[in-house]
Amino acid sequence: MARVVPTTEPPEIGESIALEVGNPVAGGQCIARFDGRVVFVRDALPGEQVTATVTGYGKGGAFLRAEVNGVVVASPDRVVPPCPIASECGGCDWQHASLGEQRRIKAAVIIDALTRTGGITEILGQPLADVVVVREVVDQSDPANNGPTDDGLHWRTRMRYAINSSGQVGLRAARSHRIIPAADCPLAVSELRADVPGTIETQRDQKPPRALVAAHSNTGQTEMTLDERDRSLLTEQVRDREFQVGLTGFWQVHPAAPSLLVDHVLELANVDHGDQVLDLYSGVGLFAAFLGEAVGLTGRVDAVEGEKAAVMLARQNTRDVESVNHHCSRVDSWIARRGQRADVVVLDPPRAGAGSSVVADVVGLAPRTVVYVACDPVALARDAKTFANLGYALAELRSFDIFPMTKHVESIAIFRHSH
Repeated sequence: MARVVPTTEPPEIGESIALEVGNPVAGGQCIARFDGRVVFVRDALPGEQVTATVTGYGKGGAFLRAEVNGVVVASPDRVVPPCPIASECGGCDWQHASLGEQRRIKAAVIIDALTRTGGITEILGQPLADVVVVREVVDQSDPANNGPTDDGLHWRTRMRYAINSSGQVGLRAARSHRIIPAADCPLAVSELRADVPGTIETQRDQKPPRALVAAHSNTGQTEMTLDERDRSLLTEQVRDREFQVGLTGFWQVHPAAPSLLVDHVLELANVDHGDQVLDLYSGVGLFAAFLGEAVGLTGRVDAVEGEKAAVMLARQNTRDVESVNHHCSRVDSWIARRGQRADVVVLDPPRAGAGSSVVADVVGLAPRTVVYVACDPVALARDAKTFANLGYALAELRSFDIFPMTKHVESIAIFRHSH
C-alpha cells in the first residue's frame, strides 16, 4: 500500500478531530489516521469512531497524539472505568476496556511487536495469532481476600506516589509531570489504600518530600517511607522460601507474580542435577534460589546483578543454597569475561531489554535453553531478532496479565538453537 503523504498543516494542539480507530499499539494507545498522518490516540478501542483532542505531535507534524473526548460509535467491549481519574492518570491505560478485551489487546501488541520489530511470524510453524495468548492471573494465596479481585482491581502491593507543592499525595498525569491528588488508587491492595495519607504535613518553611513509597508483603507487613533511600525490609514468601526485599527496591507488584514466574521459569528451564546455569539480572535471588535447589550440589548457578543492595539481599536469601554464587557486576561486562559454556541461561532484563551485545554473549555460551523473562514486548522482539540472527529460534512464549488495567504485560520466552 502506498504511503499517504500529508497535504495540509497538522491540526493545532487543543483542536478536536474525528477518527476511526484501528489496531492497538505499544504504549497503551490505538492507532488512527487523520489527513494521512498517523495518530496515536488514548482512551480509544479498536473499531470505534471517536472525536479526540490533539495533545501533541512529532517533528514536523509527522504524527499526532490525541485523547478521546467523545465516542460516536463504541466498541462492545467498552466499559465505564472504575476509577474517576482513569482518563487523566498515567498509571492506567485500559480501564475503559473489559478485562477480556484488555488481554486481547495485549496479545495483539505482542504479535505486532514480534512481527514488525522482530521479523517473527510464527513459533515452531504455528502462526503467532494461534499461539500468543495473554493469560488471566488469579491470586489464591490471600485468605482475607484483600488481594486481587476478578474485576482487575486491588492487586498492586507496591506503590510510588508523587507529592505536590501543597503536600497532597497523588499520581502523575499521563505524559506529564502534573500530579493528580489521588491517595486512594483502586489498583492498590486494601492495606495500602487504608494506610496511605492524603496529605503530608510539613513545617511552614519546609518543602514537602517528592514521593511516598508504600509496600505490603504477603506475610502481612505494610511499610511506607518518604525517603527513597530508605533501606527498610519486607519479608515475602514464595513457595516454601522467605525472601528479604527492600521497601524501595524491585519486587513484582502483583502478589501472585513471584510464585507464578518461578513455576513457569523452572518448568521451561528444565534444569538437571549438575547443570551450569546463569541467572542474569538476578535481583534479590528469586530465580537463583530455586534454580540452585534444582541443580543440586554438583551443579552451579552464577547470579549476576548490578545493584549492590539487591546482591546483598540475594546472598542472604540464598545463604542455604550452596550451589548459588552471586556476582555484583553489570551483566554486559561480566558475561563478556565468562569463558566456559552454560547449560541454561535465565535472564530477566529491565524494560529496555538485554541488548544485542548481551544476547550475542549469551549465544556464545552455547546453552541448550535460554529463558527470557520480559516486561516489554518491543524490547523482547528486538532481542528475539538478535537471537534468531545468531541461530536461536523462539520456541515458546507464555504471557501473563499481571498488570490489569495497564499497558504492561509479562512474558516468558524460550529460545533454543535452531538446528
